Amino acid sequence: MKRYRSVLLLGLLSAYAALAQPNLVRVRIRVILVDQDLNQKPVPFFVVSLKSAAKAAELKTSLEGTAEAQLPPGRYTVSSPKPAELSGKRFSWNIQVSLSGGEQNIDLTNDNAKVEETAAPASSAKAATNDLTEHFKRLKNTVVTVRSESGHGTGFFVDAKGLILTNQHVVGNSEYLAVQFDRTHKVAAKLIAADAQKDVALLSVNMAALPNASPAPLYRAGAGRTPVQEGERVFTIGSPLSLDKIITTGIVSKVEPHTIMSDININPGNSGGPLFNAAGQVIGLTTFGTRGDNGPGVSGTVRIEEALALLDQNRAKATGTPPGTLLPVEPLTPYPIEGLKEALRAEKYDARPYYLAAGDFSIALSTPPLDYREQEERRLQAEREHKKRNKKQQSADDSSGGSDEPKEWEGEAGAHPAIFAIYVMPRAKEGLGSAFGRSFSLNSAAKLKFKTDFQAMKLFCGDKEVLPIHPGRIPVTISVQNRLVKMDDSTYKGVYLYSPDAVNPDCGQVKLQIYSSKGGDPTVKTFDEKTIQHVWADFDAFRRAQAAGMQSASAAKP
Repeated sequence: MKRYRSVLLLGLLSAYAALAQPNLVRVRIRVILVDQDLNQKPVPFFVVSLKSAAKAAELKTSLEGTAEAQLPPGRYTVSSPKPAELSGKRFSWNIQVSLSGGEQNIDLTNDNAKVEETAAPASSAKAATNDLTEHFKRLKNTVVTVRSESGHGTGFFVDAKGLILTNQHVVGNSEYLAVQFDRTHKVAAKLIAADAQKDVALLSVNMAALPNASPAPLYRAGAGRTPVQEGERVFTIGSPLSLDKIITTGIVSKVEPHTIMSDININPGNSGGPLFNAAGQVIGLTTFGTRGDNGPGVSGTVRIEEALALLDQNRAKATGTPPGTLLPVEPLTPYPIEGLKEALRAEKYDARPYYLAAGDFSIALSTPPLDYREQEERRLQAEREHKKRNKKQQSADDSSGGSDEPKEWEGEAGAHPAIFAIYVMPRAKEGLGSAFGRSFSLNSAAKLKFKTDFQAMKLFCGDKEVLPIHPGRIPVTISVQNRLVKMDDSTYKGVYLYSPDAVNPDCGQVKLQIYSSKGGDPTVKTFDEKTIQHVWADFDAFRRAQAAGMQSASAAKP
């Protein structure tokens, strides 16, 4: 009985202690600053102190500038033992907060910080801007766009003999490799060596064909030294999206043995480009980027030491000079906005001449007016479907609708290049076994498979082969499963880009040869006269704009 009373007393004391213990508050701290260009910059590895009458804690932020802890409720002083620095300013915090409820967010930003100017802020900011401008002028000619069948990336010269470093995933297993130095100079490239694990590749080109090209200064690490420190400013020059030689800056977040993490903005096309330190030396190859909840996230860069090993081991293999013949490039004149508007104003637009078939392949021809017209029709169809589902909001939708006409700035952003494109896609067919099985079951779905893969194509204007601006071979996966069709298969499609005059009435005959991965004779498709006339007419507006530009240029000459 005595033992029972002791156990009961112990249980009551434990229950009292549990009741006396307040519920903990999950605290999430975010330290984020906005620079002079209105870019949000998370502050990584920043120490924040939280103190109350009964509790004290220190937290360190992650790469995303966040930290979490569970603390008793109460009134706390949130402070920073050391300031954060950005754009010539020091930011420190000493604020009072009350913690209560299940969870609470605390944001440390420009608005609630004590801000101090560093020494000579105006002159140092001007000097930093001038340094960056001078670096760009000096280093932009070290950078090139690397083009392969699967897309494009960035690379940079490492010596005066034409050796170029880039990411291995940029070149992949492509049979086509080319390097574009500027809008008018593009040459073939040769793969010398690649390391898929380190994601580094070494190319060679005829540098004599690229005027003003120069090698980038490479950082060579000394004993015990790292190429850059956390908090230092870095920048890259690359070819993001459809643009080329764009400079982007950022702050180093963390230096790892093989990679450098920063908040620099990496977009498709930046891969393989040089990451420069403040001295203008290459310290790595920009490789990947992640997206955060509030915009760009953390970007990863392969350290230059990883690439130098591949370079030193294979430099001697770069024997012989690749051809220096200039390859076709996109026209300097973009497709005029007025030509796109004309396509929208046309009451009828016959798309049938642009869609063809040949053997095991479907063919789609593409011009800027056709693409823009079809995009607009899809948008209008989506609006009509939306109105059917939301009839109560129809009047509001009517007032905000209208034609989504092209904007004047879109041409400068590379949105409407004057190119003629041919898409070739293998057809999916039902196998004999699937068809035989369905003949015995009404509920059986057709099982479809691609019968071949696209390998290459050749376009002929008369007897002359037309060289593409870019020959693309893109992997495609289709996964469909419903009551009628089952398909889970992968293939390759062809995406070849040509100049606006590739198909014209003077050709006499235009034909396309399509090569399958199975080998053998190509599948041949001859374009009829209606298709040729439609494609040629679609570039009337471009030819007028090009002629006007040449006339203006001639008039401007002394």
